[in-house]
Amino acid sequence: MTMAVRAWRLVAPMAILAAIGANLGAAIAGADFNPFDHFGYFTNQVNLVAAAVLLLAAPRTALARPAWLEHARAAVTVYLVIVVTVYWTMIFPTAEVERPWANAIIHGLSATVVALDWLVEGPRRTLPMRQVWVPMVYPLVWVGVVVIRGATDGWYPYPFMDPAQGYGAIATVVGGIVVAGVALSAVVFQATRWRTVPAHQA
Repeated sequence: MTMAVRAWRLVAPMAILAAIGANLGAAIAGADFNPFDHFGYFTNQVNLVAAAVLLLAAPRTALARPAWLEHARAAVTVYLVIVVTVYWTMIFPTAEVERPWANAIIHGLSATVVALDWLVEGPRRTLPMRQVWVPMVYPLVWVGVVVIRGATDGWYPYPFMDPAQGYGAIATVVGGIVVAGVALSAVVFQATRWRTVPAHQA
């Protein structure tokens, strides 16, 4: 493991937590703050998971990382690439950005770091392609919760999850994201063969 790898696994989580903390502080200062709404956003959830995964990986070499941690690293890479893609193509054009530095971290820096971390120091063995669907379990559970909330208390995190546009439209968008997520998972699973830090040096 190089010093650069260890450094970004420690510094990036601090930046992510600072960004989430700044947004949380601003939200709490508002009159209608609801923690279930604030942390209901997929972006906030997966950035917190990414910070935890990076910190867990920081002291471990490729030889010492358990299989579940490698799967978690692959999953957060997929999630954050999806977050970045969806945000900049579907949300940013109409979004009001109040803290550009925090927005840049949770919608750009975090995805860049986890993807780079995966490519530079992947697992010792390529993850099995028969498990390529596993990273999509968590997003589908999240979608289920959001759909239930949208139907019961009217809250939804993103415009494309608005129940008013009909569940068919929601299913179409979500279905497209899931298909793209499975394809991206396959790429991430296979990308370990291109890593630049050999296992015996990691």
